This record gives sequence, C-alpha cells and structure tokens, in this order.
Amino acid sequence: MKIHREILVLLTLTLVTAAGTHFLHPRAPAWYEVDEPLRDDEVTLQHISQAWSNDVLWIDARPAEMFGKAHIPGAININEQGLESQLIDNIALLQDNRKPVVIYCDSSACQASRKIRDYLAQRLPIEEFHVLRGGWKTWKEAQNLPVQN
Repeated sequence: MKIHREILVLLTLTLVTAAGTHFLHPRAPAWYEVDEPLRDDEVTLQHISQAWSNDVLWIDARPAEMFGKAHIPGAININEQGLESQLIDNIALLQDNRKPVVIYCDSSACQASRKIRDYLAQRLPIEEFHVLRGGWKTWKEAQNLPVQN
C-alpha cells in the first residue's frame, strides 16, 4: 500500500510541475495544434478557399503507396523517395504553373512537405510555395471534400 501512495505522490508532483512549466514558460508550446500560430509557410483550407477559390496546384509529399490509395483530386506526387524522377516527370507542369503551390504530407508532425518545398523552391521559378496546415489528415477530416483514388 505504501508503494502505491508513493507512486501517486510522484505522479501528482510530476503533473503539477509540468502544468506549472507550461503556464509560466514565456514560450510554452500550445496544448493543441489549433492554438499554435501559423508558420510563415503554412496555409489553412479556409485560406485556400477564400484567397484562391481552391485553385491551387497540389503536391502530395507522401510515399507513392499512400498517394495511390487516396489523395487530393488533381494532386501530383513528389516525395523524398522519388524526388529526381518525379520532378523530371512533372517539370513541364511545374514550370508552366501560375497558381499557388500547396504541398501536404500526412499531418502537422510530418516534415516531408517542408523538405519538398525547400527542394522545389531552389530549382523552380515559382514564387508561392505553401504547406497545408495539418496535411492530409486535415483534408480527410474536413466535410464534403473529395478524395481521388
């Protein structure tokens, strides 16, 4: 019984310390993703709809297997595994593109979209490269948005 009480005391102290750190730290991370401010390169589905009437070039940065299962309609697949060949396959489309480019991967935790954005920004004369906040997860969770298989 004494061991259970000690564990409970330690767990309580840990939770109090964590909560105190969160509330007192000047740059504490948000508890939830929606609380975090947008990064400079991020856009939301709402912004894409309002600012560009959903008229963007979508780039799916997920692996080809995931892209093949489902993706945003009209998206092209450029990922880390096939970067050079996929860029060559889509070079005409990318060079002629005049739309904002929005890149997405699985979720906010996924960094593939930023890696692809950096890679393409160094090689293409496109001014607007953006990352979809929340990635594919956000698209799937939004209501009434189509999915292409």
